[in-house]
Amino acid sequence: MGRCYHMQVVTPPNLFNAPIIRCSLYRVRGVCHQLLTNQTRKSSPKLPLVGSACFHLESANAAKLFVDRENKHAHDVLVNSLKPYQIFRYEESVENVLQSSELPELVSTANFTNVNMEELFNAFNELAQYCIHTNTCISDKRFEQFCQYFCEQTHHLNDEQLLATLRLLSKLPEEASVRELNYMQLWNNLDVECCRRIERWSSDQLLLICDAWYTLNLARFAEFVWEALRKLGRKIRRMSPEHLVQAMFYCNVLRRSVFEMFDFEVNLARHIDNMSLQELGVMAMGFFKTQTPIRNPELLDHLFKRLIANIETVEDITLVSILKVLRYSSKLPQVPQMMELMDTLQTQISRLSLMSCLHVALFGVELQCCHDGVLELVLQRFNDEIENARLKDMERICLAISVFNYRSPTGVEQELCAKIMKLLETKVDEILKYPRCFVCCLHYLTLCGYHNEEMLTSVLDARFIAHAYGNNKIFGRELFNLDSFVKINLKNTGYAGNQLPEKMRRTMGKLLTQYIPERNQKFRLNHTDRILLEIKETLGCILRPNTFKHILPHFERPDVVISYDNKQRKALPLAAVCPADYNGEILTRDLLLGESESSEVNTVAIVIAGWNNVVKDKERFTGLFEMKLKQLRLLGHKPVVIYWHEWRKQETPLDRQHFLKRKLTTAINL
Repeated sequence: MGRCYHMQVVTPPNLFNAPIIRCSLYRVRGVCHQLLTNQTRKSSPKLPLVGSACFHLESANAAKLFVDRENKHAHDVLVNSLKPYQIFRYEESVENVLQSSELPELVSTANFTNVNMEELFNAFNELAQYCIHTNTCISDKRFEQFCQYFCEQTHHLNDEQLLATLRLLSKLPEEASVRELNYMQLWNNLDVECCRRIERWSSDQLLLICDAWYTLNLARFAEFVWEALRKLGRKIRRMSPEHLVQAMFYCNVLRRSVFEMFDFEVNLARHIDNMSLQELGVMAMGFFKTQTPIRNPELLDHLFKRLIANIETVEDITLVSILKVLRYSSKLPQVPQMMELMDTLQTQISRLSLMSCLHVALFGVELQCCHDGVLELVLQRFNDEIENARLKDMERICLAISVFNYRSPTGVEQELCAKIMKLLETKVDEILKYPRCFVCCLHYLTLCGYHNEEMLTSVLDARFIAHAYGNNKIFGRELFNLDSFVKINLKNTGYAGNQLPEKMRRTMGKLLTQYIPERNQKFRLNHTDRILLEIKETLGCILRPNTFKHILPHFERPDVVISYDNKQRKALPLAAVCPADYNGEILTRDLLLGESESSEVNTVAIVIAGWNNVVKDKERFTGLFEMKLKQLRLLGHKPVVIYWHEWRKQETPLDRQHFLKRKLTTAINL
């Protein structure tokens, strides 16, 4: 069976050794400009694409990988529980530590003649204690012959010895890499031997061995954990609550589902009353990490109620885990419960960590469900502690501000965005490590009303794009939006920086712009598509011609476009030279009207405001939709916004015609 190893991109040398980075890291714009202009010098080697760069094993990291705070907390929940989880509970004993610094005789002589398995195992135990006592790695070349022979005999170990061997490995001094001499040979052979015994082991034994691999920090490397979970997956619905929580924990560690996750949901609904909030946090973490939404509304309701009831005592990690899965699983029917939870969270913001506050702010983003009181308090926390935030934290909080289009009575969001824009100049190392995160952050800041031209020209440089996106640069919608921002919003500011090539924009237009809806087509129409078609058909009874066009191709959905002559009081056809659909070109009045361009001719864009374009129960659009309307006006077009719920109220064709006439009269002298 093939194995996967932790991989790391070998960073292009010129990119990370730019002279300005070795100095005091003056400004991001200076860094990006320096590192990019350095690449154009004839004496400098060409910067390779990240996508085609070579890979290597990350030898700088310790072998005990994938230990993060969330997993450690979840494992501690199992360890400290009074319930019978199949995990190691042990206390270090002085008697177990060899006080002598001498090697075991069998290891030093490497004479394995007439050695039985008991003696071999005891020698390995003594070797492990020697390594622990002297802080010597098992990869030491002196142990090579012994380790090789021990690996050849692992199939003779009984179950208790196999388990003890795994435990001894976990106590050894850390190796520089999982591929170190002796060490990899040992865990590989133990992995194979564990896999051989899966079918005859009980659920308790399987979970106990899984815990050994987790304690060894090799759960994501070992084939055993994957294969053991596959066997356990056959009886998820019949599992006890303890087995269920522990199995979900290992799914979380692997970050992928290995069987029908719906069975977890069915069993969880049966045993949820017998689980503590911490155990529910472990379950929630597993659902989220395996990208499995909870579909049972009663189960979601129970999670909301349990969290609300324990809001004053819940730990940060448990809170965040449950918030993540509730956010991932909730739909419109859960909005009242979300707001009730936010009401209770409002009193807890001061005691939560900054990371927890971030997840509270993001809680309603997918449903555009904003609790202004909570968001205000979270923004105040971020404004006070923003120097401690990571680049990713800055990007996420900017996302929340932009989606909710929040304007605080205290102006805290403006102060925070200005601080973030300034702090980005000091985040050079993080920007070079997470360049896409930087691009997204700049995009969200533009939606909040903030931009930096020198940063924009840096991220739109071809070499920075190649570093950030590799071969997937066409799918960077945030790039498409930023390039359109400089073309529209900065058109009259004297911006002379980088922009995307026309060829790239054409490709983005084909891949990122949504299809124009038609009746009886092969694509399934959603609610907004049907409204667009109904509006176009109704408008055909009032004004002809009218056309579907992507005036702003960086927004997925097309709009109904009308060219209306105020003098002649009629609609005009679009120019024959108007660009074809899906070519990524921004449609100005000149392109739409051609020779008919005149101050007497209005270009009207009928724009649908769907439920996901409006902040729920607030009289404001989302930041992205607000930007669309602003950019339409900057191009000289007149947007007419039609809310989806208003259109649904028009029951007859005549009602719809009257409704459209009233809307159009506000924009043009119809």
